[in-house]
Amino acid sequence: MTLAARFAFAAACALALAVAGCERGSGGAPSEAPLEISWPDLLPESERETLAAMRAGQAGQSELREYSASAREHQAGSFRVVEALDGRYVRMPGFLLPLDVAQRGQAREFLLLPYHGACVHYPAPPPNQIVYVTSQEPIRFDGLWDPVWIEGVIEIQRMSTELAESAYAMEVSAVEPYAP
Repeated sequence: MTLAARFAFAAACALALAVAGCERGSGGAPSEAPLEISWPDLLPESERETLAAMRAGQAGQSELREYSASAREHQAGSFRVVEALDGRYVRMPGFLLPLDVAQRGQAREFLLLPYHGACVHYPAPPPNQIVYVTSQEPIRFDGLWDPVWIEGVIEIQRMSTELAESAYAMEVSAVEPYAP
């Protein structure tokens, strides 16, 4: 095989892998074990420090102003994200808030939220603490505020709903009741 033929073959293989969705390397294949993450993992380091300062009542005025700048009056926070998570197959806990109820107790669109009552009884969390979740098949939910584990490929994608904005999105591949 000539050098030109080898190069053409290698280029064709690389293109085929990219078209098949394999260009993300170790990050996205559902056949891999998911990376287990928690809510702080969705925040860049600078956001973690600001949230900790706000909770401790030690944030300066400029930090508070910057952190609370948002497109929605009721939703404080930012769209800053962790780029390294983009395209990763992850597993994370949270609470599903259905956005479209196809049938009673089933939906295909949800917000995955870090705490019970977010967006309904309490203000929306920051956009970088909300994951917009979709499913090809309706997901059955018995209790609206029952915690779950969710698996899927997480993407950095701004989404806007009537309840809140999110900085992440996910096509779900598995949902199961939460068990520590």
